[in-house]
Amino acid sequence: MIIAQLDLRLENDLAELEPLVRALDFFCETSALPEKVAHRLTMAVDELINNAVDYGYPDHRAGEITVSLRHRGTQVEIELADDGDAFDPFTAPAPDLTSPIEDRRIGGLGVHLIRTLAASFAYRRDGDRNVVTLAFTLDI
Repeated sequence: MIIAQLDLRLENDLAELEPLVRALDFFCETSALPEKVAHRLTMAVDELINNAVDYGYPDHRAGEITVSLRHRGTQVEIELADDGDAFDPFTAPAPDLTSPIEDRRIGGLGVHLIRTLAASFAYRRDGDRNVVTLAFTLDI
């Protein structure tokens, strides 16, 4: 059995990460994704979910995050959407990777990692939802 798509709804709670990672592993395995792509995809989704939960709901209100994956030819496309506060992660400045570590500002490495791992990435605000789309190429 090959799965070409996966759609999930999560509460904005970090406890949702473990079942999410299991679902991602299942999708990657049944879609026969290369291990390197599966690892990159999982790291990127984990980072974005963590950021959404940690920063998108500063008042700790209940919220919903959706994750959609599509295996299309030589790419896997991911769409993550949440109803948290508006924030475009790709407008964050690039992290300082040259200064001594004790002189660097904290944060920003996760989004930098996503920028380098994904073949493409984008953000848009759709009504009251942040929507991040990523694509990963399978021929790495």
